[in-house]
Amino acid sequence: MNRRLFSFFIFFLQALSLFAQQSPKRELRGAWLTTFFNIDWPVRSQSSQQQKNALIDILNHHQATGINVIYMQVRSQCDAMYPSAIEPWSADLTGTQGRAPSPFYDPLAFALEECRKRNMEFHVWLNPYRAISSITNLNSFADNHIVKTQPNWLLSSGNLRTLDPGIPDVRNYILSVIRDLVTRYDIDGVHFDDYFYPNGAFNDDQTFANFGRGFTNRADWRRDNINILIKDTYNTISAIKPWVKFGVSPSGIYRNSTNPAIGTPTAGLEHYSTLYADSKKWIQEGWVDYLIPQVYWHRGQNNADYSRIVPWWNNNSFNRHMYIGLAGYKVNDASQGSQWLQSSEIPNQVRLNRSVQNSNITGQVIYNTASMRSAANVAFRDSLRLNLYSKPSLLPTMPWKDNTAPAAPIALVGNKFGTDSLVLTWTPPSASVNEFDKVRAYVVYKSANPTIDSLSANEIVAIVSQPIYVDKQLFNGQNYIYKITALDRYQNESLASNTISTLSTSIDDIISRPLVGVLVYPNPSSQQITVQLYNQTANKISITITDLQGKTVYKETFRRNTENNYTVNFGSNLTAGQYIVSVSGDNFQEQTKIIVL
Repeated sequence: MNRRLFSFFIFFLQALSLFAQQSPKRELRGAWLTTFFNIDWPVRSQSSQQQKNALIDILNHHQATGINVIYMQVRSQCDAMYPSAIEPWSADLTGTQGRAPSPFYDPLAFALEECRKRNMEFHVWLNPYRAISSITNLNSFADNHIVKTQPNWLLSSGNLRTLDPGIPDVRNYILSVIRDLVTRYDIDGVHFDDYFYPNGAFNDDQTFANFGRGFTNRADWRRDNINILIKDTYNTISAIKPWVKFGVSPSGIYRNSTNPAIGTPTAGLEHYSTLYADSKKWIQEGWVDYLIPQVYWHRGQNNADYSRIVPWWNNNSFNRHMYIGLAGYKVNDASQGSQWLQSSEIPNQVRLNRSVQNSNITGQVIYNTASMRSAANVAFRDSLRLNLYSKPSLLPTMPWKDNTAPAAPIALVGNKFGTDSLVLTWTPPSASVNEFDKVRAYVVYKSANPTIDSLSANEIVAIVSQPIYVDKQLFNGQNYIYKITALDRYQNESLASNTISTLSTSIDDIISRPLVGVLVYPNPSSQQITVQLYNQTANKISITITDLQGKTVYKETFRRNTENNYTVNFGSNLTAGQYIVSVSGDNFQEQTKIIVL
């Protein structure tokens, strides 16, 4: 065969395999949410409620796209997007460093709660070393900021000031921040970005003289300083909450080399020698759970070809997770080159990540949120939303942390609601005291076939956080079968529940459940219920709503009125799910289950 024709044939087969891919059942689909200088969020001039509303809008947008992990920047220059006794409030929140939002709210806690509602993992993103991006802004920094309280801890590189990685007290200080975050918040992970030693001239002669630890090679000593922090961070997190993940997103080039045992066939900034970050050692030693190299170049780019860099990272995953950072911010930016004017570039990068030869690449994270929400980038985002991310995806498991699946849900039932909807409800497994085994989500499978294929993503219709799912896609009497599985923190999947079919369900009024003497009329659209008493009298009526785990989400006492009915406006307190309504008076107590859609 003609060599040119043969090469074209191979290229054609590779391209065909990329476009013929099925959506993987497990894949991390992340987005970085940048707060530094308000790149993504918040707007510092907005009120607390406006900032909350804006964040909800961002998370709704990401959820609709198919994103399942959020990396939120909570510490960009030794400040805090949360109440901290260690570091001052970030000026990116209020415009003034050290000033809390008013009315008060905790942005980190709020973001975490909203991610939980959407079944997204939430990782706090920290820049460990950057103290102040420009020393010209020093006067605007709070008096308790580290640049003012510990000026001897700083390295100077132009206007940039960073904490000196060679000083032991610096490492202890950073670890105190991490310890505080992990202890106080139920986060899923801690994440470092790509800034370590400054990318520029700096002087650490005195630090090397004081804390050289016997090293004679300055570069090796610097890398070891970073190694110590990475290892200590992993151990610190594991000692407090061993289920919390830790990972780093280094720049995309480890080392430039024609030898794949050393590095990638590139010619660009390498973090090994320029930033003194030995990321290959971190993952090889098991000091991180994942890496997200920022491969911010297009396929075929001179000196930094995405198609050649990603396979190198794939081959250096060392049985940990390897995701790829994608340059969403370059899409439709002509200054970045003509390749980035093609909305297909990032979708094709995702396809390359998924290819058989890159089987150790288990997901990707897009920088940044603003680029995904840009009207100019709607085509690239829709390619994800409507195609590559159209099927829900479980996260990859981490067997080195936990490989035990939770117990299975039971008692799956279906109730027809209207002419085209089926409400699925089920009973969660018994609550576990072991954090690793606690159920965090449920996978809903649906099939028009006699059996359900649970090995692929083809028949997954939803991943939900509450034991309820409303299927609004019933067509022309078609019979479907359903089953449910449970997921724990590490997305270990349980055995399946019982299987039901649409033919085996009955038309049932799931909204009204009569009791002896009490009738409850939930009205999900207006977020209220009406409790009507008949054949019951009482001077005071107490109404309590609890979730299935017994947590009280609403409680109110009413004085008897002449109509003997009582309206409960539960507002946003009740998300979609099943709840127990308890109604009690002087001489009676009744309970009923309601479903909020």
